[in-house]
Amino acid sequence: MTLGESGGYCTQQQLARAPLYPTEPKLDELLGRTSGHIKFTDAFVKALTTADLVVVAEQPEFLPTERRFDMAPVERCLQAVARHRPRATVILEAPAPVGYSLKASLQHRIIVIPAPLLMRTGSIAMDRAQPTRIIVGSTSDKGLNYAFIAVRSCRDPNTPYLLTNASEAEAIHAFERKRVLRGRSESGEEVADYCRIRRLNEDQVLRGLQPLAYVHESKLGELMT
Repeated sequence: MTLGESGGYCTQQQLARAPLYPTEPKLDELLGRTSGHIKFTDAFVKALTTADLVVVAEQPEFLPTERRFDMAPVERCLQAVARHRPRATVILEAPAPVGYSLKASLQHRIIVIPAPLLMRTGSIAMDRAQPTRIIVGSTSDKGLNYAFIAVRSCRDPNTPYLLTNASEAEAIHAFERKRVLRGRSESGEEVADYCRIRRLNEDQVLRGLQPLAYVHESKLGELMT
């Protein structure tokens, strides 16, 4: 695994023995357990040329006055993939507006699969290592393969996952984000109305918002067979 735009991390560690990301106190611990499996590089283009899977985890800034995410950083990543490795599958772990991945796939002529995660500032590393669930916005083999990789990277090998359509995955994340911000969940009727207006698969969205027992449709062992 090669991580682009992070080459400075190794240099910082060697010269100062201090973490480059002081707001992520658990990052060094996690990296220590993955020694030998991750290579940091600032040669972003070079890393792309041999990549089959590109995970974009850039967290776009939410613009409250405009009530939207600033997707410019994500767009730059997608443009780079489209230019240097259009055959690669892009996994978008960043939050995005509902329908964004489908539009981005058509615009850049690459495969973009949303798999948004709820990650909190100051604990992004830990939230990524132990998510409560994994939602992947593709029911294809590519989506299933990423679910396999994502589950294998979690601390809990039985982390539940769910495969949905692309826009449905983005909608599930949007409702989850609202729940965290407001402290309450949307009612089933509100979710159903939203899905009808957006022409989304209501069953997929509702299932993605259910407790883990209902989301966990298969185990890692089944995924590996």
